[in-house]
Amino acid sequence: MADPPKAPVKTTLNRDYILRSALYFVDEHGLEALNIRALGKQMGVSGPAIYRHVPSKAALLDGIVELIWQSATDLNSIPQDMGWRQALEDVMLQVHRTLLSHPRALPLMATHPINTDQSFHMVSTWLNQLTAHGLKVDSDTIHLLNSLAGLTLGSAIAQASPPVGGAGGQTNTDLAKRLAEDTQGFDDLKTLFASKDNGISALMETSYRKGLHALIAGWPT
Repeated sequence: MADPPKAPVKTTLNRDYILRSALYFVDEHGLEALNIRALGKQMGVSGPAIYRHVPSKAALLDGIVELIWQSATDLNSIPQDMGWRQALEDVMLQVHRTLLSHPRALPLMATHPINTDQSFHMVSTWLNQLTAHGLKVDSDTIHLLNSLAGLTLGSAIAQASPPVGGAGGQTNTDLAKRLAEDTQGFDDLKTLFASKDNGISALMETSYRKGLHALIAGWPT
């Protein structure tokens, strides 16, 4: 678990510190527990003091989404001579790792699109950087980005979220393998579950990486 964010040097609150504190709160207590009063209690400040920088809970949630996307995408670390396909793949792997580090925020990320001035400026910066790597931005680029976001969020949710209902939710690979070995007509199952990955988590990670690569590599230029 990450350490709580440090307060700004000055005593005056600022939006960034509030958003980082809110994300820390979600990581510790979950989305359901988040409200301005509870956040203020954690920070040692009043609700009105928070409202001066974040005007509503909706704005707070939008800010958390912005913060996670921002912390997950470091295009400046991509080598200048790398093509846009590999650059975008590397960035989405960064996003995937970051999402897995905030499992309690995944439902928020999956249901709240970017919705702040800062977020749209951030996307503009991404596009400019990817353009420098050779990406041609056109009206279809939004579909590429949405597809990548959907794949990445879906994979992270499947890997990190507890089973709905509180029980079950685990693939019984032993049963599938036993059927393949003991029953005629299930030979394809033997091939399907012949993965060298160690465990379901590793299998899902490999599946995500292969799917991500296929989607980007196959996207028309």
